[in-house]
Amino acid sequence: MQYSRSLLFTIAICSTIGAMGPASAQTADVLHYWTSGGESAGMKVFADAFKTRGGTWIDSAVGGYDDARASALSRIAGGNPPSALLDNIGDVQALAEQGVLSPLDPAAAAAATAHMPGFLMSKVSREGKVFAIPVDIGQANWTWYSTKAFHDIGAPPPATWDEFFVDAKKLKEKGYIPLAFGGQPWQQAGLFYNIMLSVGRDFYKKVLVDRDVTAAGGPEMVKTFETMRKLTAYVDPGSPGRKWNDAANLVITNKAAMQVMGDWAKGEFIAAGLTLGKDYDCALAPGTQDAFLMVVDLFDFPTVTAPEMVKGQKLLRDVLIDPAVQVAFSKVKGSLPSRLDVDVSGLDSCLQKGEKILADPQAQVPNFEFVFTADEEGQVKDLVSKFWSDPGMTAVDAARQFSQIVGETSK
Repeated sequence: MQYSRSLLFTIAICSTIGAMGPASAQTADVLHYWTSGGESAGMKVFADAFKTRGGTWIDSAVGGYDDARASALSRIAGGNPPSALLDNIGDVQALAEQGVLSPLDPAAAAAATAHMPGFLMSKVSREGKVFAIPVDIGQANWTWYSTKAFHDIGAPPPATWDEFFVDAKKLKEKGYIPLAFGGQPWQQAGLFYNIMLSVGRDFYKKVLVDRDVTAAGGPEMVKTFETMRKLTAYVDPGSPGRKWNDAANLVITNKAAMQVMGDWAKGEFIAAGLTLGKDYDCALAPGTQDAFLMVVDLFDFPTVTAPEMVKGQKLLRDVLIDPAVQVAFSKVKGSLPSRLDVDVSGLDSCLQKGEKILADPQAQVPNFEFVFTADEEGQVKDLVSKFWSDPGMTAVDAARQFSQIVGETSK
């Protein structure tokens, strides 16, 4: 009888432990596309903070954004959703409307709403519920340049595109690629929007925010495409299909003079062990000194049912919204924290410069993902990519087609 009681007691204890194990676990299956050196370092900040707090991190890295999103949608449809998805701010509300995202718990939603910019929260909320956590406010209008290259020609980085064309000839004579570039549609579109912004901040807003069809096909847009056409002469023959981080490496290794890319590029220079202000430096992209071209990285949360995934989602949200974690992330990723209440005084000179520009509401201009759907942006990418590679397409024709896209999206 004593043996039986002991056996029953042992069985009961083992059963209790077995029941508590999976139920008390906190697991996050994070699907993302951050695979370059700087991006991986940024993701590691979140992963380490999550694991330090007792969570189990499953790193599901998948190619680029399009591949990651396709994988996420396939997994959701197949009943095996990730518990967190690195996503585009323009796509959050559509997924929420489809009912495949889990809203933030009240505490996390309240923290995000209280401490993050209202324009961000409006894009990640639906019917009074918050469905994503922005983790940074990035700036897409940066020039990252080799200090050696510009020292060799005795000039500062160009403040306008006209200055660039003067510098480019000198840089080529010194053996440098004037503009490090990756000929992929999204990179071509990114350069296009920077050139468009350089033509005028008010013009940019009129087209993308107000959806002014006349401006979208007018002389300022023609000038945008004309400038872009001239730039095709100052990239190297190896640019088609090149990844953005490989383009950054051309600047890192002093083979190219500069790259126009968002602040995420700085992570590559940091990962390569270069020193800001000595080996490389930052400047606002030519002609955009009065603007902060905003991009946002965020995570949304597909609906999961497994108890360990549900608990993992809550823990991950707490990690992502933590001020200290956001600052640590910013230091390696290169962007500003999405929380406005954090102390940024310890961040580098580029971030300090960006923060001052961001403080002016008039300087804040949206990146395409704030205003275009994925389908609409695809049309722009196709147009810009065709223009870049087809010298037979005129700037007037390109502007006319761009105006048609804006006209369709404004309906």
